[in-house]
Amino acid sequence: MSECILDTNVLIAEAGVNLPDDTTFLVTSISYAELQFGLSTSLDNGRVHAERSLRVNRAKAIYGPGLPFDDQASTSYGYLTELLLMRGRSPRGRIVDIMIASIAHSRGASLITRNVDDFIGLEDALDVMPS
Repeated sequence: MSECILDTNVLIAEAGVNLPDDTTFLVTSISYAELQFGLSTSLDNGRVHAERSLRVNRAKAIYGPGLPFDDQASTSYGYLTELLLMRGRSPRGRIVDIMIASIAHSRGASLITRNVDDFIGLEDALDVMPS
């Protein structure tokens, strides 16, 4: 059974996402942090806040604890950043995306995303799958 890490945008989309069978789906603590950020920015809108709160709680119930950004991921982060720079792509403004990709890379897992273009330049090092 292969491992696939779900990008934050897949968790946000929920509907219309095609996920492969016979796969273990995982979520990073970074994606959970992004969801928590979205939750905290909706405090002034009760309905939106409730919807986002349900989404965060549902994701945690389904996928369990988030995978941490550990020392192995930090090594992968350096490697993936170098690949981007060698290909003339700036990592600036994409730090969170690269951190999530680094966790996938360090585990030998695929990354499922709705924004494949965010990971252009990493194809040789990371299996990026559209959802």
